[in-house]
Amino acid sequence: MAVDTTVPLTGRGRGAPTAARLLRPRSYEEAAEAVRDCGHRGAIARGRGRAPGEAARNAGGDVLDMSALDRVHAIDAAGGTVLCDAGITLRRLAELLLPLGWFVPVPPGAERITVGGAVGADLHGPNHHRAGSFARHLLSFELLTADGSVHVVDRGTPLFDATTGGLGLTGVVLTATLQLQPVATSLLLTGSDRAGDLDELMARLCDADLRHTYATARVDLLARGAATGRGTVLHADHAPPEALPARLARRPLAT
Repeated sequence: MAVDTTVPLTGRGRGAPTAARLLRPRSYEEAAEAVRDCGHRGAIARGRGRAPGEAARNAGGDVLDMSALDRVHAIDAAGGTVLCDAGITLRRLAELLLPLGWFVPVPPGAERITVGGAVGADLHGPNHHRAGSFARHLLSFELLTADGSVHVVDRGTPLFDATTGGLGLTGVVLTATLQLQPVATSLLLTGSDRAGDLDELMARLCDADLRHTYATARVDLLARGAATGRGTVLHADHAPPEALPARLARRPLAT
């Protein structure tokens, strides 16, 4: 297992770095060893470092870089479930699943979010108004706890609820089993609407929530006066096969 003694780490905003010992386990056994041997500051898991705050940092302590544990163990193409390592990114998972007619249930705003990070943050995405957060689609996961033991955690248990959205404080997620969403194509139909002020922006966003699978807004924070809160509402839906041009319709699930 590779170990970097003093590494400055940041979140997605790249600000206010803090130093920690960074460990890069290549197996579940190495991850367990790292957790058992950590110092008084403890250890916390880290994926691709895209957390917006300080969730994946541990100043003066240990940080486990889980990105090397990124395998897919099983895909049930009939039932739409996948068992994968926590270190795999949702983008890579989508690339593997789309040719089979499945997609990640909650796509993130940043493409390099890992499954483990999505569990720890209980990720939400632009389809939150319809699909809810990541935990709604999580069936079970394996959790490495502070004593180095591994537990299978099922939906509906207190440890499940404490871990989803728990920012890594219950342990290190090793694997996860997800329920996927079916799709007929790998493409999206997208659109946008401009809004001149905050009232119009919120009205358009509420309308987009009702009519589209994905909806989000971008606000112009420099606008002042009557234009305060102006912005753009972005929306998207999975494209049906009949909406594809002939050259794309031949391979509707291509990535």
